[in-house]
Amino acid sequence: MRPLLLHYYITNRCNSRCSFCEIWRETPKSDARTGDVLANLRDAKKAGCRFVDFTGGEPLLHPELPRFLSEAKALGFITSMTTNCILFKDRAASLAGLIDLLHFSLDADTPALHDEIRGAKSFAHVLESVPLALANGLVPDLLFTYTDNTINAFKGVHELARKNKLMAILDPVFNVEGPDLVSPFTHEKAMALAKLPGVYLNKAHLALRKRGGNKARNPVCKAVASTIVLLPDNRLALPCFHGAAVRLPINGGLIGALSGPDRREALAMQGRYPMCEGCHINCYFDPSYQRSISGLFIQSTRAKARYAFTKYVLYKRPLPRLAAREVY
Repeated sequence: MRPLLLHYYITNRCNSRCSFCEIWRETPKSDARTGDVLANLRDAKKAGCRFVDFTGGEPLLHPELPRFLSEAKALGFITSMTTNCILFKDRAASLAGLIDLLHFSLDADTPALHDEIRGAKSFAHVLESVPLALANGLVPDLLFTYTDNTINAFKGVHELARKNKLMAILDPVFNVEGPDLVSPFTHEKAMALAKLPGVYLNKAHLALRKRGGNKARNPVCKAVASTIVLLPDNRLALPCFHGAAVRLPINGGLIGALSGPDRREALAMQGRYPMCEGCHINCYFDPSYQRSISGLFIQSTRAKARYAFTKYVLYKRPLPRLAAREVY
């Protein structure tokens, strides 16, 4: 089965110091080379990817991001990106019309709490960026990463989203080292908040955590089959970014790396490595749910259908436009 998502880490530089993220601590710092990104986009499209998520670090720190997005759109990808908005004012015009699924990180409804979590004064930048994005043909979702300490700070985030006819996303913080960091009581609060108009919560994530995350004996995870993870130094991460047992150089081309023995082994082992036991990292299970018909698949599909209906029908936001050229 062909991969669905290209998860492209174009930089590990960041201008935030988020309390729940370790990427900003990575050394050495590097940006993906332009030629590598353009070649890898073409190869990922040949391999079957439909979505590309440009991530980091803070993706707006990469000077060639608009070129990457433009090439991805020309190839027919649905594009996505998440930003802390610190640089958005300076980059908005160059991004106009190039991002289908844009996420603004907003983790509290007060500047004091949000900026404390982010380790940078970004709250005001998010508020400033909302009208600027809309003026440039970009429709941001407000991404609220919730914890036990922040779930009660969602009200103002939802109000901002409703005022601007934007989606508010409730995303539970994940723990790369094992057990769920969020209490059942907090998840119950999130479930109640998800009933509010314009709020998206993938309840499959909560069901997975309730059962103890991924089980290596009978894995839900299909991270290798569903997702291609590329690093700034032009290596393929297997089986995923957070549990990269192998970081495979792809200087000979992405297509060759995808068909090579390292990835074949990772496909056989996906979800079965010791580090996979109990894993619940949202970004890898989201596409994994699509690989089999199950209760998690049904919950995830319902959540996405509600998101799409609200955003594209009720809020009348434009659907992603695909105008792909042939790739040989």
